Amino acid sequence: MKQIEVQEVTNLRSLSKGHVAYFFTDQEKYVSNVVDYVIAGLRQDECTIIVESDRMAPIIVLKLAQLLTAPELDQVRFLNNFEFYYAHGDFRINSIPDLLPTLFKGEFDPDMGYRTWAHIEWRDESEVSKLLHSEQQADFIVEQENLLSVCAYDSRLVSGDFRQRLLASHPIHLHDKD
Repeated sequence: MKQIEVQEVTNLRSLSKGHVAYFFTDQEKYVSNVVDYVIAGLRQDECTIIVESDRMAPIIVLKLAQLLTAPELDQVRFLNNFEFYYAHGDFRINSIPDLLPTLFKGEFDPDMGYRTWAHIEWRDESEVSKLLHSEQQADFIVEQENLLSVCAYDSRLVSGDFRQRLLASHPIHLHDKD
């Protein structure tokens, strides 16, 4: 495994590229971070692809609708996280670059940048090894595509050992704002 230098951040606005691990505990802070991430992307002429749960997506959409114009909202796309990660029947990463044409239905400018935010959930502990393998694949895709990608995990669902293994595959670690 390659050596990675860990950068710890408290504000996503300062980032433009990289693979970020974010372990959250507070739903309000989580939503605030997603919104900040989208707004920072818009300021850099990047659209945002959000892979999110059915229970969190409406909360995020509502908050974004309060802050953004309709054209800005058009630069944000949501994918259901379980449909995305289980599209092939079992947990695995899908390549967002391969999905871009279908996500934006021909409206996506290939010269426009994009960033991703993924709320990662799994069905049971037996899928943890697949998830770790998928994170390694995601790290390669992020580096190859030169993009900014946040992988968000609910801290309550992640054991200490699993967390350490996830942190090892993400050069950037995000902490909730206090």
